Amino acid sequence: MLTDDELFSDITRRKAGGQDFKRQLGELVFRWRDGSTTVIRRVQGAFMRGSPDDADEIFQDAVAKFMAKGLEQFRGVSELVPGKAASPRTFFLRIVKHCAIDRYRRQREELDPGFVSDEGDEAPEVSAPEAQRAVADAEARAQQVDAHGEYQEAWLRLQREHPNEAAAWDLYHHRDMDDHEAVAESLGITVTNSYKRVSRAQAWLKLYILEARQRDEG
Repeated sequence: MLTDDELFSDITRRKAGGQDFKRQLGELVFRWRDGSTTVIRRVQGAFMRGSPDDADEIFQDAVAKFMAKGLEQFRGVSELVPGKAASPRTFFLRIVKHCAIDRYRRQREELDPGFVSDEGDEAPEVSAPEAQRAVADAEARAQQVDAHGEYQEAWLRLQREHPNEAAAWDLYHHRDMDDHEAVAESLGITVTNSYKRVSRAQAWLKLYILEARQRDEG
């Protein structure tokens, strides 16, 4: 069976030669379906909207955009790590992410006509699918409403007290690097260590936020 990169190369070759490539493209994006669902859940958690039934529509929207423009836009070079090769899977998952963000941003604006976004054309960052609501809520508020809120305070503390975990969390959650392999390569660590550092960072952030809330309530 062809690897993702080999199958993607076959698709681009067929497209450039005017050949049909839809079957190959369908096979490739099907491999990324689970990853797409994970990304969609992240966005749903950050916006506090959506249902499992939305995932299929968002996925199909992303596939359509990938087919229409993404295949031509992909350059194979990382935007975050100069000189590093980029994964077509990571590129596609970013399309999925922005499709989901656009969907729930529109819903938010329709429900709140007075809402004015200060985010411009840049998509907001979203939290990890396994993050507790305390972290997701705090991060969303910190980025969308108050840059000096609960999450920002916890994030600065994490950077001071656990810099290794903070570095992994920053790449994985703040810089669109949704692939642990890319995080590991960027930091010069193993993929297993990337998972561990991100998991520990999540636990520390949750603890810091809970401590801050208890302090404020006390």
